[in-house]
Amino acid sequence: MSTSPTEIQIALGIITSGPDTYWLERRPDAKHLAGLLAFPGGKCGPDESPFSALRRELFEELGIDVDEAELLIEIPWVYAESKPAKHLRLWVYRVTAWQGEIRGGEGQYLTQARLDCRQRQGWQDDLPPANRGIVAGLCLPTRVAISAACGLAGEGIEQWWQDLAETARDLARRFGVSGALLQLRPGRDLTLAEWQRAVDVVRDQGIAVFVNADLGLAAAVGADGIHLNRTRLVRVDRDKLAAWQAAGGWVTAAVHLPAEMVRANDVRADAVLVSPVQPTASHLDVPALGWDAFAALARTATMPAYALGGMTLADLQQARLAGGQGIAAIRAFWCAGGCRSVGDPARKISD
Repeated sequence: MSTSPTEIQIALGIITSGPDTYWLERRPDAKHLAGLLAFPGGKCGPDESPFSALRRELFEELGIDVDEAELLIEIPWVYAESKPAKHLRLWVYRVTAWQGEIRGGEGQYLTQARLDCRQRQGWQDDLPPANRGIVAGLCLPTRVAISAACGLAGEGIEQWWQDLAETARDLARRFGVSGALLQLRPGRDLTLAEWQRAVDVVRDQGIAVFVNADLGLAAAVGADGIHLNRTRLVRVDRDKLAAWQAAGGWVTAAVHLPAEMVRANDVRADAVLVSPVQPTASHLDVPALGWDAFAALARTATMPAYALGGMTLADLQQARLAGGQGIAAIRAFWCAGGCRSVGDPARKISD
């Protein structure tokens, strides 16, 4: 475990008690962020690994022995308003097997709360700010499918719509409607009506649809989320973005460099797409980061990070091991490779 000596290491446990329902406890009056709900867990002791701390804390707080747990997300966070500022690193584990009956071992208030990802703002208001990324990690899938570019010929848009519908249908069949989302990145200007048709054909298959476009267009077509390319990431209005999120909209952002990760953290994006991790035809002139650099960037993200660039389904486990939420890709998902060619797959388009 390599961490900054100034960071307070905290291990937290995600424990389900039913579909989309999790155990939470209320923070005591004497502690920082008193009165808020929180996932159970606590500080790591000196030279104590996060997993060991998780087992100890959950035994002390809930009376259970953890047998199996998977790291969901690692989040660095700074509470600058504290004096002195609190630098934290959260190690958040999804607990999958334990022994014992859950009870308040320290007399704390325990509750079982259902998370509705379409109305997650209420949850985020009740949890510490550092937990925003945890909620996103619980709600977002491990797969982000990105559309191929739309052809420029007259028949291109019609074929693109057909291929979008086929891709969404295939995603739902293979992974379930909550197992993937589809980002629309046409690579050319579309009319509002053309955007709307694209959103509708994806949603008809039950798949969440994000648009690589501005906030106004995303709201106009009723998209589930917006993707900020590097230009929009710099220019986006934070207040408008926050209002979009408070209304249930999601935000992902393109990240290639540490400075862009800083900006994505600052505007509180819900997830980042880090690229290019491996060589990719759409960005032939950009050196690949490699898995070590991806892992290093992911460790600075306050939200889930996806590996993008040269990804296949076989890379999903590697992305998880490197600290990512999952993978994002075009070719791995675009009609499972069975769509007609629309546009130039090697044409570089905006992230």
